[in-house]
Amino acid sequence: MTGRAAARTGGADDTRRRRGRPRRIDHQQIVAAARGIAPEDLTMQAVADALGVDRTALHYYVGDRDGLLELVVADLFENEIRAIELPDDIDWRETLRAYANAIRQGVLKLGATGMSFRLSGIGGAASLVLAERVLRSLTGAGFGVDDAGRILTLVSGIALSAAHDVLGSADSRRHHQNPEVARVLKELPAEDFPLLGAVNARRAAAAADDHDFDFNLGVIIAGLEHALDD
Repeated sequence: MTGRAAARTGGADDTRRRRGRPRRIDHQQIVAAARGIAPEDLTMQAVADALGVDRTALHYYVGDRDGLLELVVADLFENEIRAIELPDDIDWRETLRAYANAIRQGVLKLGATGMSFRLSGIGGAASLVLAERVLRSLTGAGFGVDDAGRILTLVSGIALSAAHDVLGSADSRRHHQNPEVARVLKELPAEDFPLLGAVNARRAAAAADDHDFDFNLGVIIAGLEHALDD
């Protein structure tokens, strides 16, 4: 190879090295990089810069910014769940309550970040251990495996919904109040619908709180007790 050819080849190699193929990264590295970025500044480009890779490299792992947020929030949620311990000597009712509270508190601690995507599943190691513990408690109490799975899904949904109601309290109040009901009631004599008017007014004034969550969970558990007795 001539010196000139070698120089050309070397120059091309240097250019490729400068541009670089995206170095090999993984979800753990992406999450670690994202943790060091303020939530309001969390973008695909910011994470790519922190990792020293081209932004297109992230698309293979997270797809887009929503995928990035989901990965980050799932990691935060997993850390919250990891701190939960369920004693072996509590019954299935207490286990369900503890599990539901763990999910609700986990999402609440994430704040508005947890509202930015739909939590499609709980798949981290600590979360799976906790879910298995709940299923073991339910089947030990006499529920079938299929029913135990349905109960787990139902309680998870109630806990997530309760957390979202608190985080979006203004929207929650509007939802509970039901503007159409409020409008119709204003046009009718108050004495005709005293209870409905009272409920509607209270729901309009009150933010979502622990009472709603405890009531909903209590109804579910009471129904499950009845089903188990049958």
